[in-house]
Parts: sequence; structure tokens; C-alpha cells
Amino acid sequence: MGKKVKLIYNPAAGDKSFISHLDSFLEKFQAAGFEVDIYRSMKAGDFAVGLSDVKTDNYEAVIIAGGDGSASQMLNLMQQHSIDLPLGIIPAGTANDFASYLGMTQQIEKSFNKILNWNVKTIDIGQVNQRYFLNVCVGGIISSISHSTDTELKNRLGKVAYYLQLLKELPKIKAMPLRIETSNQVIEGEFLGFFIFNSKDAGGFKNIARLAAVDDGLFDLLAVKTGNILKLSSAAAEFFQGNKIDNDKLIYLQDKKFKITKLADDNNLNHCDVDGEKGPAYPLNIKLLPAAQKVFTG
Repeated sequence: MGKKVKLIYNPAAGDKSFISHLDSFLEKFQAAGFEVDIYRSMKAGDFAVGLSDVKTDNYEAVIIAGGDGSASQMLNLMQQHSIDLPLGIIPAGTANDFASYLGMTQQIEKSFNKILNWNVKTIDIGQVNQRYFLNVCVGGIISSISHSTDTELKNRLGKVAYYLQLLKELPKIKAMPLRIETSNQVIEGEFLGFFIFNSKDAGGFKNIARLAAVDDGLFDLLAVKTGNILKLSSAAAEFFQGNKIDNDKLIYLQDKKFKITKLADDNNLNHCDVDGEKGPAYPLNIKLLPAAQKVFTG
């Protein structure tokens, strides 16, 4: 066995069932000729310990078993330490939007097989201030829902927990005054929220950003200004079906960089959300890094 892979897993992710698949992972990868080096996360923020011995010349790949947040943490560590290896994402978390977009499946052992097929793609990633992201950067009331949803509830109920939290937050919804600067325009107004997508999927929903691709050199921005909630809902439904938007409160455009500034400090939404985790504080300088990370696809 001259080839090594590093497996890092979060035992608390999702329904905590990944451990029951661990022996199968070892069996499949050893049969394929790999030595498997395993690190079990023991507390938040310790992925760096598991990755500390990984260099581009002594491993073939890094594989993370967890959700979007775990994958994003691994991306940040690999970028910070210039680890130029393909990243495999086993969707074992509550939210697995990016792994799903890449063609992985929550039938865990099928995802093992897909990684062993060794289909590697080089993708764009995002950077917001000093933080890297794989999938999406979110701001406004939308971002607060993820932060305020109980972790245990998320693990038990999945995305239903977000819906319950949204119902709880509805009476407190307050627009944010924002300036959104792109390469060629400035948009100001009262916003309920915004998404900056690298892939098409977020929040358990498929193909929200219908034009998005992880290798096109562009982000997709969806921003929602305050307005008549019924008209906004109707416009959003048309948007999700791939139809033309006929509502000036729903903005959809593509660009490779954005600067987003809060125009007033009248609420507590001071941070964005990055790949399902609390992100940097405003102002946000967001740029696309083309062809910056290798990943396994299904």
C-alpha cells in the first residue's frame, strides 16, 4: 500500500451514523490499495490537528465526512496551508447541499464508491474577507435563521428545523439597508436578504441559482428587497421554475466580485453566513478564485 488518504470525520454530524460505516470505508479503500489514515474530530475547531501531517507529496486525497460546515472548514484549512490535493466530501451532515451538487449521495457507501472512481474536477471557490467558501454566502434575516436554529434540533429534524425557525422569526423580520457594489453597478435599498452562489443549491433546495456552475468564473447573486410579500413569493416561485422574473424587488445577476456594506446599524445582523456557518462581519469583500480547489465528483 504505497498510497495514502486522510479521512477526517465529525462523529456528531447529522444523525451521528457515520461511525457505523467506518469499517466499510476501510474495507473498500484498503481493497483499492490505499493506506487509510483516520482522524476523529473530538471538539469544534480541531480539524487542523487531523490535517497537520498532510502534505501534497505524502497523501493522495483528503476526505471529510460531515455536512456543508465541515466541508467548508476543510476547504479553509487546505487553502491556508496550500494543500493541493483533491477533497472528497461524504455527505454525513444535516445540510449536504454542496456534496449533493457534486453528485454524492447520502447513501453513504455509494459515496465511497464514487470517490474511488476518482473523478476529480477543479472548481472555483469564493473568498469573503479572509474566509473561503465552497457553496454560498448569505446575508440578512435569512442568515440569522441558520445561526439561531438549535444544533440538536437540526440534527434530529434536518431542514424542517430551519422552516420551524423561519416561522418563529417571521414576526421579527426587519429589512437591512445595504449597498451592493458589483464590477459595473451599485444597488442600494432595504433588503430582506441576499445569496451569493457558487453552485446551484442551498438550504436543501435544488437549482435555485439556475445559471450557476462551479467552473464558470462567476458568482450568481440573488437579492431580495423589501416589498409586498405575496408578490415576492409569486416572483420567487417563477424564478425557481426557471422563468423570467417580473419584479424589481427580486434581483438576479452574475459577477465575479461584490462589496456589500451595511448603511445603518439598526439591528443585530452584523455577520453573514458562509456555507451554513457564521461568517465575517460587514463590510463584505467577496471575490471569486477561479480553478482553486480540486474535488471529487459523482
